[in-house]
Amino acid sequence: MSFDETIIHCSAPALCGIKPASLFSMNSECYDTGRGKLSEWRGVFAKSGRYLVPLRKSDAMVLFFVFDKILLDGVLGDARTESYLKEKGYPVGRGSGAVLAELLHRLAFQESFPHEVGVFLGYPLGDVIAFERGEKNCKLAGLWKVYGGEKEAKRKMALYKSCTEFCAELIRSGVSVPASVQKFTGTQGK
Repeated sequence: MSFDETIIHCSAPALCGIKPASLFSMNSECYDTGRGKLSEWRGVFAKSGRYLVPLRKSDAMVLFFVFDKILLDGVLGDARTESYLKEKGYPVGRGSGAVLAELLHRLAFQESFPHEVGVFLGYPLGDVIAFERGEKNCKLAGLWKVYGGEKEAKRKMALYKSCTEFCAELIRSGVSVPASVQKFTGTQGK
């Protein structure tokens, strides 16, 4: 996949403001082809509170954390989520920026992904905790393992999929990433 296709395939729902965040990796060669675009896009997306944060994991791999600040602040402001993250050593008393900075540090420097990343990605806290505990009886396995709220999870997964497909089709027809996101968000008001 091209740089543009990878960004849309892996993060369209976060860029379109319907998911708090997305996390994915890209090989460095692909990343290098899109660095100029990324600089331009970051300015465009920042105007709507959406951010693309590349974290170099190795010479061969770049990890991306893409997020919608308003949606992520909502997730991080939930009392149960705050309590959970505090138990994990996050500085919840210092605000969502400090909590996000701690996650990005962990993503950049830990070998494996911390389980709590699921709450940042918008997965229900109960599902994140059940997965972390190694529970076996999930009701659905899709973008995440669902242990409760199957109907709502299916609805969200379908929305994320339709968003990604909508934007990907535009990318294939030559529309830019920012323009494809703008077209999707324009259809949501109708």
